[in-house]
Amino acid sequence: MNYSKNYPSEEYLKNIAFYKKMHDEGFKTKNKFISKNEAYDGGSTRPFVKLINQIIKINNCKNLMDYGCGKAKYYHQEFKTDKGNYPSLKDYWGIDIYLYDPCVKKYNKLIKDKVDITICIDVLEHIPSQDICWVLREFFSLTNKIVFINVACYEAKAILPNGENAHINVQNYDWWEKILIDCALEFKGIKIIAFCNFIIENDKKIYKCIEINDKYKNYS
Repeated sequence: MNYSKNYPSEEYLKNIAFYKKMHDEGFKTKNKFISKNEAYDGGSTRPFVKLINQIIKINNCKNLMDYGCGKAKYYHQEFKTDKGNYPSLKDYWGIDIYLYDPCVKKYNKLIKDKVDITICIDVLEHIPSQDICWVLREFFSLTNKIVFINVACYEAKAILPNGENAHINVQNYDWWEKILIDCALEFKGIKIIAFCNFIIENDKKIYKCIEINDKYKNYS
C-alpha cells in the first residue's frame, strides 16, 4: 500500500502518539530516565550548527525549516558545544526560521510557503520505513535550494512506551542513498547533503556522507 500524509500507516500514527507522550512525560533509556524538559529538546542539532551556517551563507539562504525540531530549545537560548559558545540558533544563523514537529503542540503546524533550506536531524530513523517516502516528499516539496539530513543507522538508547527501541527504522547507507536519489529525481535541482552515522567501538560515532547535486567539501 502507498501511504501518504492523509493516509499514513497505523505504525506511524502509533509512534506519533508515543512521542507526544514522551515529550509530555519524559521517557526511559537503557540506563536512565530523561525528564520531560530534556526529552527531545533539539540538542541533536548542536554538532552541525557551524556546517549549517556555512550551507546557509554559501547558498544565500534567506529562510530555513527545521522538520522534526523537537522542543527547539536552542533556537531560543545560547548554548555551547565542544567547539565553542553560540547565541541562539535564530541569532547565529540570522535568517527566518520555521519550526515543525507533529509531536509538539507549539510547532505542529506545517508551513505552506517554500523555504530555501530544510534541515531534518535525527528524525527519519524514528519514521516507519513504509512512511519514509511521503515524509521526505513533504519537506522536499517545501524546499527551494538544499536539504540537510542527519540519520542514525544504529539502535537508540531511548525506549518507546511499548518497550521497543526508539529507532524503529535502522537502515544502512545504501538504503538511504537509494531513497534520496529517488527524491533527487523527483525534485530536480535540489541539493542534498545527508550524513548517515554509525556507532563503532566505545560508542564512537562515524559519519558517511550522501552527496547529491553538491559536495560536503564545499562547506568544510
